[in-house]
Amino acid sequence: MELGGKCPAIFDSLFGDDMKVAVKRIASGKWGPCSRQACVEIDNILVEHKYASNLIDLLKKTIQKFYGEDMGKFKNLCKIVNKHHFNRLLNLLEDPAVAASIVYGGFLDEENL
Repeated sequence: MELGGKCPAIFDSLFGDDMKVAVKRIASGKWGPCSRQACVEIDNILVEHKYASNLIDLLKKTIQKFYGEDMGKFKNLCKIVNKHHFNRLLNLLEDPAVAASIVYGGFLDEENL
């Protein structure tokens, strides 16, 4: 049953220094084959400042390990439902404040949505 709630991950001093397993699970739930199909997807990450750069680096490495450098080659990634919504999201990404917050990725394929 989808309850429509938020599903955050929290990294703070209680978590410790080894984040690799948690990051792998976050990436699997967020971008894996079952993403958007079950209530396992993390929708935001709250992180203590001192862990932020390590977390971002681990996420980048994990995504690269799962998908390689060219995610456009994968045929089983989630897609947006139609051209209208693709353009709506494209407009959001072109906002300078949003664009400045993207630290990895940004690949767009309009033809395949």
